[in-house]
Amino acid sequence: MRSQPITQVDVEEEMMRLVARLETETAQFEALAVDAANKEAALKGTWAGVYLSASGTIRDREALADSQCNDLFHEHKVAEALVKSARESLLFLRTSVDALRSLNANVRFQTND
Repeated sequence: MRSQPITQVDVEEEMMRLVARLETETAQFEALAVDAANKEAALKGTWAGVYLSASGTIRDREALADSQCNDLFHEHKVAEALVKSARESLLFLRTSVDALRSLNANVRFQTND
């Protein structure tokens, strides 16, 4: 709880802090997205190789490929989840900066009265 009214300097400092965090997390998001893409490509390539080298019915070949690629599938799904989480964090930061812009405009208006 604040004991003092919020000042324009307070708002601007918080905006700068969030913008710096946004820049850092954007770079991290890029790395996570590249990692997820690489894991998806590895999964698809390995799955196709297993499927094409297997014999039997289509269902048998699919089951074998799924079974042999289970670890790659898991890694890919975890990487996807991390990308989604990072995307939500970026959205939260952008929304927070937008809210602070509005707050800053209100504080500025009140101090100019």
